[in-house]
Amino acid sequence: MVAKTTRERILAAAAELGYVPNLLARGLVYNRTSTVGVVIVELANPFFAPMVSAVETIAAKRGFLVIVGESGRDEQRERQYVERFQQLRVGGILVAPATKRVDHLAAAQAGGTPVVVMSRRWEDGDYVTADNAAGGRMAARHLLSRGHRRIGLVTHDGPVDTSFQDRFRAFRRALASAGVSVPAHWDIRTKATWIEDGMAAADATLALADRPTAIFAMTDRMAMGLIQRLLARGVRVPEDIAVVGYDDIPFAECSQVPLTTVKIPVPQVGEQAAELLLDRMEGKGPRGPQQVLLPPELVIRASSP
Repeated sequence: MVAKTTRERILAAAAELGYVPNLLARGLVYNRTSTVGVVIVELANPFFAPMVSAVETIAAKRGFLVIVGESGRDEQRERQYVERFQQLRVGGILVAPATKRVDHLAAAQAGGTPVVVMSRRWEDGDYVTADNAAGGRMAARHLLSRGHRRIGLVTHDGPVDTSFQDRFRAFRRALASAGVSVPAHWDIRTKATWIEDGMAAADATLALADRPTAIFAMTDRMAMGLIQRLLARGVRVPEDIAVVGYDDIPFAECSQVPLTTVKIPVPQVGEQAAELLLDRMEGKGPRGPQQVLLPPELVIRASSP
């Protein structure tokens, strides 16, 4: 134990000299630093911004620093971040995986670094995400309830994660239960999930001899691009083609035609994932994987009233 007067003199001297503790050196001593590594798919994606903000808020309240990396939907880049975070002796890692392959996360956890997955499922580990299967069913049942039977999809050809997989499998199954299927030429594939990809999907749809009366898009960004191009080409939304998106990003209500979408509780995903990870880092919580599914919500707007 250090005497109180001695401790006060040391702190006063440190303040006078402008001393800053070396977290890396401290990490070598204690084998972990008071930092959290976060890997998300896209920093510019308005879906992830509230999630990261929520993580940072929770971490700061509990005395932890957050370091954020962007995978760009590149699995190898994601793996590099996870490896580098381990080398930096971070206390734990939060990841929104780019694909369904998560062996590198299992390896990190087996090596002593707590890992929690955000916005995706992880069969063998901790995760916090929305119930995307329920969200897919909501979108399908909404369109069916509006009388649509000619329904198309806008997806992308890139890596598919569990959130995309869950929503589209459930969407198709809900349609099938009503005797409705999506023909291959109404399943439009794009290069990515940006607004311009939605515009490209609109061009592909308008090139068809027979068109669907409604389209379910993988993300709100794609749906907004789809609406923009349809309107520019003289197609009315929703009178000619209704559009439903997914996520309820902050701009969805400001689309040229306000967007009907499935709302994901994004801040809550970040908050609960951060709390779970920090509890793991501090040795709290029950044993075994903690797997949290948060309920989505259908938000009906003018694009599919």
